[in-house]
Amino acid sequence: MRGLIEKDLRLTLVRKQTLIIFLVMAIVMGLSNNGAFLIAYLTMLALVVGTGSISYDEYDNGFPFLMTLPFDRKTYVREKYVFSLIAAVAAWCFGALVFAVMDMVRNNGAGLSEIPMMTAVIPSMYLATAIIVPLQLKFGAEKSRIALFVIFGIVAVLAIGSSSFLADSVNPFVSVINILHDLPGAVTILILIAVCALVTAISYLCSVRIMENKEF
Repeated sequence: MRGLIEKDLRLTLVRKQTLIIFLVMAIVMGLSNNGAFLIAYLTMLALVVGTGSISYDEYDNGFPFLMTLPFDRKTYVREKYVFSLIAAVAAWCFGALVFAVMDMVRNNGAGLSEIPMMTAVIPSMYLATAIIVPLQLKFGAEKSRIALFVIFGIVAVLAIGSSSFLADSVNPFVSVINILHDLPGAVTILILIAVCALVTAISYLCSVRIMENKEF
């Protein structure tokens, strides 16, 4: 797996000019917005880059060659999740460092206490990886984008529709949401990590099945 991670890292660095532009944009936006936005933006960008490595593998009929190398398909799938997680954690750390520097300059470090709670960004954003990886393996880069838009569209419709549903104070779901809202921050993060781990495990099993059924 280490060789696959190095491959994806080198392919990512090929686009270093584009990455530098995105980093500069993120820092500029972070200067005009709050630090939470900066950290979330960089983490999401890293996850997009991580899952985008599948597109590089597909390019120019690359999968048949990759499958001749000394690793199995399950290892290939596992590496995509691991590489995306490494990219997300690295981006989060960079974003947190930039946020800390900006907060020290602006507010003498008054907002540094928010950084531990911002770790919730990683499992929250990583859920997108659990959706994107099996879609890309199943449909390819182009078709997976369409499928992703459809899924996020359905989620948006459900979110808008649920606002009126949850407006009823007698609704039992409102009580559950209020209980979750009152939980300590550390407990909320642990719940997020548990949910993310469960969804990722299901996604991984689906991705392995998809990959093993692929013919090259």
